[in-house]
Amino acid sequence: MKKLVMILSALSILALFTSCENKSEPAQAAAAPVETKKALPAPVDTTNPEAAKTPFAAACSTINATNLFEYLGRDDVLYIDLRDYPDYQKKHLRNFECIPFFAFIYNKDAGKDPSKIQLYGGAFNEPVATYQESDEMLEVFFPKDKTIFFMCQSGGRVAQLLQILNAKGYDMSKIYNVGGMGQFTAPGFKDYTVDALEFKVNATYAIEGLTKN
Repeated sequence: MKKLVMILSALSILALFTSCENKSEPAQAAAAPVETKKALPAPVDTTNPEAAKTPFAAACSTINATNLFEYLGRDDVLYIDLRDYPDYQKKHLRNFECIPFFAFIYNKDAGKDPSKIQLYGGAFNEPVATYQESDEMLEVFFPKDKTIFFMCQSGGRVAQLLQILNAKGYDMSKIYNVGGMGQFTAPGFKDYTVDALEFKVNATYAIEGLTKN
């Protein structure tokens, strides 16, 4: 009798093991699919008649105030706000880092006027480096291997920066002018906006340790 009980127990365990083994493949097949990111469009809307003349303008961008919220919070995109820090502090979109364009990147007289500290002077499409390390610092701010969404107040500063990046050999298929904070007023952006109008900031900008050309 004991042998019969042992045999039946062994058969039960074997059947249970076999049942679990057979169910393993269907269980894997039924697993929830991995969520994929929405594919990014090319930065420039080539159907816009102005795109041939002003490809870096916010008005010619495929990502703007109508659809930016569909592409926020991605780990494969850098989000950069080019406004001065006091304006950024008052109101900005979450996860956008502040790198002030006119404070750090460009002033047409940089290199001529010692009081101008920016990395580049000259024309936007022919930037003149103020420092021996200007190009290196530009890539520290805006890595060449990254996809970057830029914004400012209206998109104008972004268009100017994109001319500089283009002149410096960036892959412009990864660079987006998503417009300006003044355009992101729709209710759909409320959850993405940091609104701190009550806080006032005075910012002093300086660059140290670089070698003047």
